[in-house]
Amino acid sequence: VVKDHGNAKTYLRDVARVEDAHEEVRVITRLDSNPCVKLSVQKQPDANTVEVEKTLRERMSELTSVMPSHIEIGAVESQAEYVGSALSGVETAAMQAAVLVLVVSLLFLGSVRQALVLMTALPTTLVINFALMWLGGFSINIFTLAGLVIALGVMLDSAIVVLENISRRRQEGGEDADQDAIHATRQIAGAVVAGTATLLALFVPYVLVSGLTSLLFRELILVVAGVMVVSLVGSLTLVPMLASVLLRRKPARRRNRGSGWQDLGHELYGRSVRGSLRWRYSVTSLFFGLVVFAAVLAPVLGSEFLPEIDDGRIVIKVKLPTGTSVAETDRVLATIEEQIVDDPLVESAFTLVGGKVWGLYTFEVANEGEIDVQLVPHHARSASTEDVMHRLQKDVSGLAPPGGKVMVRKMRLKGIRKMGESDLEIQVRGPDVATLYELSGKVVRVAQERPNLANVHLGMDLTKPELLVRIDRARADELGVSVADVATTLQAMLHGVIATRYQEGDEHYSIRLRVPEEGVRDKQDVANLVVSAEDGRQYRLRDLARVSEGTGPVEIVREDQVKQVVVLADARDASVGKALSELKGEVGKLDLPPGYEIEYGGKARLMEDLTSTALGILGLAVFLAMVVLAVQFNSVRYPVMILCSIPAGAAGMVFALWAAGLAMGATVLVGFLVVVAATVNDGVLLFTLADELREGSAALDAAAAVERAATLRLRPRLMTTATTIAGLLPLAFDIGAGGELLQPLAVGAIGGLVLEIPVALFLMPGLYVMAVRSRGGLQRNQRLDVA
Repeated sequence: VVKDHGNAKTYLRDVARVEDAHEEVRVITRLDSNPCVKLSVQKQPDANTVEVEKTLRERMSELTSVMPSHIEIGAVESQAEYVGSALSGVETAAMQAAVLVLVVSLLFLGSVRQALVLMTALPTTLVINFALMWLGGFSINIFTLAGLVIALGVMLDSAIVVLENISRRRQEGGEDADQDAIHATRQIAGAVVAGTATLLALFVPYVLVSGLTSLLFRELILVVAGVMVVSLVGSLTLVPMLASVLLRRKPARRRNRGSGWQDLGHELYGRSVRGSLRWRYSVTSLFFGLVVFAAVLAPVLGSEFLPEIDDGRIVIKVKLPTGTSVAETDRVLATIEEQIVDDPLVESAFTLVGGKVWGLYTFEVANEGEIDVQLVPHHARSASTEDVMHRLQKDVSGLAPPGGKVMVRKMRLKGIRKMGESDLEIQVRGPDVATLYELSGKVVRVAQERPNLANVHLGMDLTKPELLVRIDRARADELGVSVADVATTLQAMLHGVIATRYQEGDEHYSIRLRVPEEGVRDKQDVANLVVSAEDGRQYRLRDLARVSEGTGPVEIVREDQVKQVVVLADARDASVGKALSELKGEVGKLDLPPGYEIEYGGKARLMEDLTSTALGILGLAVFLAMVVLAVQFNSVRYPVMILCSIPAGAAGMVFALWAAGLAMGATVLVGFLVVVAATVNDGVLLFTLADELREGSAALDAAAAVERAATLRLRPRLMTTATTIAGLLPLAFDIGAGGELLQPLAVGAIGGLVLEIPVALFLMPGLYVMAVRSRGGLQRNQRLDVA
């Protein structure tokens, strides 16, 4: 009963139609074309992805046995699958690196006994480092394993230097193995400690400097640093002890200097370095020319924040004109589903209609939807994710209705919120929404003309159809109707209002009161809606307001309290940095009104942060390395000479990345530090011994001393660089899943190390002679002035 007139009663059925229905469908989800409900499981920050996924699957298998037969549980995507395959790939790379390092060491040493020393030192160092990782709370992940792969190449540097010096002392006439090991280790200990200390100084800024780059690579750097510290201790303790036991038998003295290929190499190198010292200025000019050429070539490489990974995740995004119904959006997505559901490379396809996922929330947007495609594992397909993405783009591009857009892109990395939805985000900022929309339209047209950009669209739509109700406030006041009454009435009639809840058993059902949809078809129907006044009288909405059609924004976005419209685009057939650079040049030509500006977010902002962070890391690293070297040599000459040699190694990195078709990114910075560490290590070995030869009883001049030092230190310097290159080769060739994230690091480091070899063999001796002779001339002039 809704009204009682004594004997006459008015029931609800007399004035309304009561239906037992369901809530209005606003979001539709399907898995492989079958209706589904999606559950997203997020692990805790300190939890292990693989372990969580394994436990979850076990619990799901328990649920399957008690669920109805028509209900199935399927996986939309699982990060653990890619993480597991990536870990397996990096583990394989680590084992291959260890084997390559030992093979290279054996080839250079030419002695099974000496190689046995390194074969014992290598696993011992790794075991101790795993203990340190356990104490530090580190897990086995891509970055910690990558740190081990990098460390495999450099961890034997100190051991090689010490072992080679002990071996050389034994061959040159030592009698007692224990004393030879002690004296040879003591002779080289200063250089070894200085080299390791300098390497640690290079990596310290990653721990001290804040920023996303530092956060991502902190564990990798700490693993490398831990391995180097353990390796240093082992090279000064374990290696001499093993050498004194395994090399106790004195090697036979060779009959002549050219009796072996190593002696022949020493002889040929001695002649070469003698010639390079005579032409030292020409040699220096040659390397300077390479550096200049690399600086010109570097912009061609392009740049990116992180390399794209081949994880098989693709998203097909559908964006139809604003106002499109969920049913029409569902029809378009169902058509696309038919194109991909039978593709043998597609493992699963999850469809979301009428919604947009952002973080942990799904927002209702009737005119949008997407299909999350998961490809079969990396080892089961011959095509890369990029290739499949381009093919799908061609297959579905013509399925969008007029005014709609279908975009195919790789899914962004999870966990990095600043990465953004697209590769490029152009933010048009200012006070007026209409002007912003006009300016953003110009930006869209400019972006659409760029051949290396795709999926260009506006992040905000101002064309949402709406009915505007403009109330005549004077007339409404005369009739006794307030603005709030009008708003409340319209919301209740059009959207509906939950009047109460109905209980049936343990379930509660909402009772929504609304005007039937067939009763409101156009603006005239809205104008005829009844509004009650305070005294109970009723009026039509048209009596006190004017109803008109219009358009408006779906949403208004502000950042730092300034309104903005975002233009989104993806880079195609070019790196993000190159596409951004070209777009900036064209967008910069637009004439902006006063108070309006254009900024860049998403990956562009991450890359700007990367540039500033990289400069901070490199500046602090070079400063700390200079301090360590200056303390070691008690002079700034040698640090400056080593510093002048570093750009040549950086040039080698540019050449290698260009040859491999890879872009500059955050991971390359770690590879650069590896190259710098090798350069410093070679410089310390060379300059330390050269100074000793100039100060002994049979003192040599600068040229003769550095020539002799370079020849004596030829083998350890080549071995340390060769083992580092060998350790990086599996990552450079991208063997197995997970390698693509670290491939630019390895390729760049190998290129820098390859060019660092001639730098160490020919450029550094020339710099040494120039520095020593210029200092000697200065001292003679000073003595002359005093006289």
